[in-house]
Amino acid sequence: MKLTTKFILINVIIVLAAILITTCFTFGNINKEIRRQASVSQEGVIKIFWELLKVKGSDFHVANGKLMAGSYVINGNYELPDKIKDAFGGTATIFMGDTRVSTNVLKSDGSRAVDTKLVGAAYDAVIKEGRSYRGDATILDIPYFTAYDPIKNSKGEVIGALYVGIKQSDYFSAYNALQTKIAIIAAVIALLFSGITMFLIRKTLYPIIGNVSVITDKIHSSAGAIALTMDQQSGFSTQLSSSVVEISSTMEEFTSTASQIAQHSHSVVDRADKTLEDTKIGAAEVENLNFKINDISHNIQENLTEIVELGKKSKEINKVMEIINNIANQTKLIAFNAALEAASAGESGKRFGVVAVEIRRLADSVVESTSEIEGKITEILDSVNRLVMSSEKSSQLIQEGQEYASHTVSMLIESVDGVDETASAARQISLSTQQQQIASSQVVLALKDIEQGVRHSTDSIHQTNTATEEMLELSEQLKRVVNTFKVGRE
Repeated sequence: MKLTTKFILINVIIVLAAILITTCFTFGNINKEIRRQASVSQEGVIKIFWELLKVKGSDFHVANGKLMAGSYVINGNYELPDKIKDAFGGTATIFMGDTRVSTNVLKSDGSRAVDTKLVGAAYDAVIKEGRSYRGDATILDIPYFTAYDPIKNSKGEVIGALYVGIKQSDYFSAYNALQTKIAIIAAVIALLFSGITMFLIRKTLYPIIGNVSVITDKIHSSAGAIALTMDQQSGFSTQLSSSVVEISSTMEEFTSTASQIAQHSHSVVDRADKTLEDTKIGAAEVENLNFKINDISHNIQENLTEIVELGKKSKEINKVMEIINNIANQTKLIAFNAALEAASAGESGKRFGVVAVEIRRLADSVVESTSEIEGKITEILDSVNRLVMSSEKSSQLIQEGQEYASHTVSMLIESVDGVDETASAARQISLSTQQQQIASSQVVLALKDIEQGVRHSTDSIHQTNTATEEMLELSEQLKRVVNTFKVGRE
């Protein structure tokens, strides 16, 4: 088969398919619109049917086997169905229960279909469930568009049904005629388009084939170049992916190390803060000790002053004792002279002699006492001297201790400043380490994203490479096919 014939057949088939699809779509919409109009029409008709029935009476009930609307007997009374038919056409029926008792539906023999039963989906909806039904229904083997409403008594019980309907054939007769006309029009359009397509193909196909051959050669050459470039990109992408994986692994190890350093730095900060606090407490304690030593030194100085004063007073007492001793010696001498004078006086001087003896004995006793007191005072002076020497030595030691304490306080204050600086430096190191850890974690995440992107890129390159190879093969096939084309005239 010649190439022109193939193109003509393909275009005719495409046009016929488009016309067929359009026609089916149009018929579907027409069918849908017919059903919508039928539904709207029957809805209006059944409302009028209800109004005509309620004019007769709104109290629906069954009495003596008859369906009643007030006092209006419905059974065998065809007034209302016939009015509906005269006004709108179509059919109308009143059911008592599921049995037709008033209808204009005719049997095949021309008689009214009284006493026939309601069946199917309409029966289930109206009689069983007590709700309205709208839709298709088959009545005496004829399809209808229908509308059914339940008739209820004053207790809300379903005692019958109201129906209007129209044969579907009445609506679809024009639809069927339209189908025939559209089919004829479609065939004419197909034939006309086929002739136009044949003319256009003959005028345009010849230069196109030559251009296709040139373009095919270019496509084949370009596909080869693309395939070579994609192979190079694939190798580079694979190498890049490997490098990113190694860098990512190294950064993960670095992140782990940074995390450990951050933890240790945090511990160092805690230790530095604890050392700073302990050093401050120690400096305060040493400073308190220095105050205590100052108080002790002051007390010792006061005691030393009092001891020196006590030594001075002891020496003064010793002078007083010397005076007392001199007085006692003089008293002894006076008593001795008095005794001599008493002895010279005879009897009259005996009493005075006794007094003189007693005075002498008292003076001796005073001398002995003053000797003992002088000994004690000498011992006190020796003790005072030793105490003064000891106090002076203690005062010197306390002064040295005070100097050491002051020096220690100065050193501790300097140590507090140094520890404070160390703690600040440790906190700065900890903060820097945490920032480094966060930064390295972000780098790891970025590297993982890059790694994932490189993998996707590699996959895309492989897919593109595969597609390029397929394109190269197809271009080769296309080149062979173009070279074998035989274009002729019919």
